[in-house]
Amino acid sequence: MGRIKALLPWKGRTLIQYQIEQLQAAGIGEVIVVLGYKAEQLLKEIAAYNVKAVINPHYEKGKSSSIRIGVSAMQSGERGILISAVDQPVPAKTIVLMFQHLQESGASVIIPAYRGKRGHPILFRCNLKSDLLHVNEETKGLRNVIHKHQDHIAFMDTNDPSVLYHFNKPEDYIKHLEGSNESIRN
Repeated sequence: MGRIKALLPWKGRTLIQYQIEQLQAAGIGEVIVVLGYKAEQLLKEIAAYNVKAVINPHYEKGKSSSIRIGVSAMQSGERGILISAVDQPVPAKTIVLMFQHLQESGASVIIPAYRGKRGHPILFRCNLKSDLLHVNEETKGLRNVIHKHQDHIAFMDTNDPSVLYHFNKPEDYIKHLEGSNESIRN
């Protein structure tokens, strides 16, 4: 991207601020933010938020290392474990629906889908915490956990296209940034 993704502008704030605000608005009691690259700068960006920030000193080893650190920092007894990346912004209303779907479906994993395409974030029941603590890049991270529990997955159809957003390229970010005001109205 040429810049720190977490600091990209999104709906009047930075992506990291937007994500934290949406998670908190969805009623998630414990928001854990895993930081790696430029952690000191990002800590300043989120200082005003009531979140638990943990540092991944080995962030260059891949997302799995950040997932393990974040999950290990959790308190027990949560409603579920939502894994969300900063470059995949999703509004609170979709997150709320995911937690409702987890309770109603009895599934172990909730994956949102838009027009038949799988999206994110992914919501796991707390009984999968051990599996999440053992994800690694060699076994394909979360894909391995999802495959292992494929008989207990519920796909939640949504009319929210943001579940497919993933800002890996500047053109992806710009395309969705331009349409983000319209998705607020829908």
